[in-house]
Amino acid sequence: MPDQDITSLLLDALGERIDDPAAIRLAEALGKKPFKNATPSNSFFIGNRKLGIEVGAEMQLTKRSYFPPRKEGRTWVTWVSRAFIYPNYRGSLPAGFDWQMDDAALSSRFSRRIEGALEEVRFTLPPPREGLQAKVTLDSDGRPKRLLLSVAEEEAYATIYPGSKPAHSVEDGFFASWCALNGILREDRLVAGQLDALCQRQLTPLAFLSSYLEGLLWEGDVRQEYASFCHAYMNRLMEPEKAAALFDTEEIFGDSNNWRKPGEAMTQDSWENFDRIAPRYTDRLAQWRRGEIRSMVDWPDEATVASASSD
Repeated sequence: MPDQDITSLLLDALGERIDDPAAIRLAEALGKKPFKNATPSNSFFIGNRKLGIEVGAEMQLTKRSYFPPRKEGRTWVTWVSRAFIYPNYRGSLPAGFDWQMDDAALSSRFSRRIEGALEEVRFTLPPPREGLQAKVTLDSDGRPKRLLLSVAEEEAYATIYPGSKPAHSVEDGFFASWCALNGILREDRLVAGQLDALCQRQLTPLAFLSSYLEGLLWEGDVRQEYASFCHAYMNRLMEPEKAAALFDTEEIFGDSNNWRKPGEAMTQDSWENFDRIAPRYTDRLAQWRRGEIRSMVDWPDEATVASASSD
């Protein structure tokens, strides 16, 4: 039987390519064949039920050092990205955690949040090493049901992929520019002169996203108190659902450029169009601050809400 404690092998493999020796050693320790390449629509998992562990590999990670996804030949470069560990696992666990801890014991040591569409109770544990994260999810009996160890990723709000059609990112450019003009971006995200250029409209909204933000509006680009709003609004995860970017875009412009048929007129990347939708972004943020809309998958704690409301 494979070694019961493969935690060190797992930590070595997380974040590495599936053809890296560390990933190959991990697969061998699980008693499995090497990881296979993932695709845009499918991840690849290998696991060992007796050991109580399942490990996944993906070709797309929302972490800047892994962006953009790329191919070598006909296959996608694939990374060991996450592992689910279950109570029958007998290997090393994060410091301060064990499977017998209940909600109260976990709450006394770790940050507790209600997250996800299923509104699960999750605890954030200290990262096992730089670049990784650890989370524990409670079961219905009040005990941990699984531990997640994974590459620490950002939430993605807008992403321009190399080779994509510029018109498909016009609305993303509007939102990114609104974020910059309204103090949503992290204070040090832009270098000297870039915000002034945007304020003076020396470049279009899409040009701002594609150049100054390098095509990414991700969690690390915004002030933390606005992360929940941006994630829910841009990813159709608001409650009510209609209070999200896609539906606001459809109401104001008739449709999203992503959904227009070939030959149909596209929403143009212009400040005139920005001025049409920017007030809606402002209204949605105000609604979120008042608690009239909220994220369906991320429940910020009261301190975070209060901080955002006071800005």
